[in-house]
Amino acid sequence: MTWKTRPVGFLLSGVMTLTLVSCQGSSTVTGPSTHASPAANLTGTWIGTFQPYESTRCSGSAATATFQQNGGEITGLLITSDCGVAGAFKGTIEGEMVLGKFSMAGCTGGGASGTISGSQLSLTIGDLTKPLVTGDRVIYAGGVVSLSR
Repeated sequence: MTWKTRPVGFLLSGVMTLTLVSCQGSSTVTGPSTHASPAANLTGTWIGTFQPYESTRCSGSAATATFQQNGGEITGLLITSDCGVAGAFKGTIEGEMVLGKFSMAGCTGGGASGTISGSQLSLTIGDLTKPLVTGDRVIYAGGVVSLSR
């Protein structure tokens, strides 16, 4: 090793030693939070409207939902007054995001997602079909449910 490369080697080993020593015993190190934000509480009765994606069967309707919540798990009922959509909801909530499924007897589909902001809840519901009766033909059009309490 020549004298020209030796000072660089000493300098690098000194920097690494200082770095290691300066981090020992640090009690101020922080990292990202491992806790999800607390879930909003959906428990209770919600009132609003249902706007279907397809307006040939129904152009819109009043809607009512009643939810129960246990931690992040949600169950409840959703009923529209004029569009014939009435069934059970089962899902989860994390922070402001709601994910779940709306189901009616004999139907498939009905995946749901949405958000809650204060006293406003918006859910998008997928189409419902009766495959054993009508194949893939939509029986109840999905749409957007806008609710408040």
